[in-house]
Amino acid sequence: MPLSKRYALILESQGFKKEALSVYKKLLKKHPDDEEIIESIKRLELRGKFKGVNILKLKEFDNINQKNRYEFEKWLSEF
Repeated sequence: MPLSKRYALILESQGFKKEALSVYKKLLKKHPDDEEIIESIKRLELRGKFKGVNILKLKEFDNINQKNRYEFEKWLSEF
């Protein structure tokens, strides 16, 4: 997957804080004046220690996706 702010945000939201910070820092080298990237790096660095993936949030996200998939398949079957 190509490096992008969206990809970094997805990593961050899934609990992959170190990985997200790494992506933002690589992006900053290409776009040194991007305020959004700069603020994202500051935000992640202020959070302190990284504890890895937030397993509860990851499971919650997976459950939401499964529910949405079921509802989408149900909706498709009605056509």
